[in-house]
Amino acid sequence: MSALLDVMGPRIQLLTDLSENRDYSLMKAEVPPGVIVPVHSHDDRETFVVLSGELEAFIEDSWRTVMAGDTIDIPGNVKHAWRNSTNETVTLLVASTVKMGEFFNEIGRPADTVPPGPPAPEVLMHFVTVALAYGYWLGTPDDNASIGISLG
Repeated sequence: MSALLDVMGPRIQLLTDLSENRDYSLMKAEVPPGVIVPVHSHDDRETFVVLSGELEAFIEDSWRTVMAGDTIDIPGNVKHAWRNSTNETVTLLVASTVKMGEFFNEIGRPADTVPPGPPAPEVLMHFVTVALAYGYWLGTPDDNASIGISLG
């Protein structure tokens, strides 16, 4: 099993060996309290199963609360965001494409080496550069503000 990677707040552990399995990527994810994943989209379908905790999910045009036992399926190219407004880490099982697993491997940093607080500018720039190279859409501060997320 691979190391726990910090991917700009959420932590991801790849459960599939992408060097052997080229069909899908299965991951375990943790979203610590207070973590926000800004609005974004990509052509990769993602299916999330909430294993523990409670999370707010923005999908297409509205927020909804998802809890342990819920499954959320997000088709490719659908705008989505996440936020954990609770005091509890949320645990998810995530099924997506090999491309998404490779993206997380490329932007992720070993979780035990990441200092608390917001990412340094060079870490943020690396994330944006890699995301755009993968063809992913990242919401602007105005896009995020329009759905209630402040990036400042």
